[in-house]
Amino acid sequence: MLQLSEVVSDSDFDELIPLLWYSYAQPRIALLPLLFPSEDESPEAQEKAIQTSKRAFLKMHHADPSGHWLKVLDTDTGKIIGGCRWHIHESDPYEKARGKPFVALTYPEGTERDFASLVLGQILNPRAERYVRPHTHLHICFVHPEHRRRGAGSMMVEWGVSKADEMGVESFLEATFFARPLYEKFGFVVVTTEEASTTIEKPNEAWKHLEQRFLPYKWHCMWRPPRGKYEEGKTELPWSN
Repeated sequence: MLQLSEVVSDSDFDELIPLLWYSYAQPRIALLPLLFPSEDESPEAQEKAIQTSKRAFLKMHHADPSGHWLKVLDTDTGKIIGGCRWHIHESDPYEKARGKPFVALTYPEGTERDFASLVLGQILNPRAERYVRPHTHLHICFVHPEHRRRGAGSMMVEWGVSKADEMGVESFLEATFFARPLYEKFGFVVVTTEEASTTIEKPNEAWKHLEQRFLPYKWHCMWRPPRGKYEEGKTELPWSN
């Protein structure tokens, strides 16, 4: 049996964050390696990146009261098989950050920081212009590959859209192509489909290597109107024009 609950113990992150990395590798999503770089592809370097990310996620968890981490437990095994982070915003959360481009401070100054800032900025910077009204936002959602299609993803998505329905607000997320059908089941619609562009003048060899490693990187920007009430051709989409 699967059981959904909100994370209340820091010790859950010891299980959640390695699971997040494992899940995002199948199929591969470039977000985590771009946010938390490793020195090389060795298991030791990968584990160091995972631990760095765990400390960062814990720090954000304690600092931001709008964030809610959830976990899905398989009660037969006692193992966490999925997790997510919803944010519930009763007002514009980007008022103070608007106009400040994302900078990948997990890198030293140089080509790698410039590349990661450019790619991730194309995902993160538009939020400040798009998600300005009260809303819920699904930042992260993942399920162990061997436990997909058991309903864990639906449980986590339903938690957030139920909160949105209680508040009478809209919801947003950025989705991978394979996760799109799950979100559509809960009333999300694709507003735009986007792809990271890294075209610059005179790229050096390090830049070209990063392009080979991390590209292509594509995602859907999805929106759910208040209470999921959407009519094709009638409901106006946000930021679509």
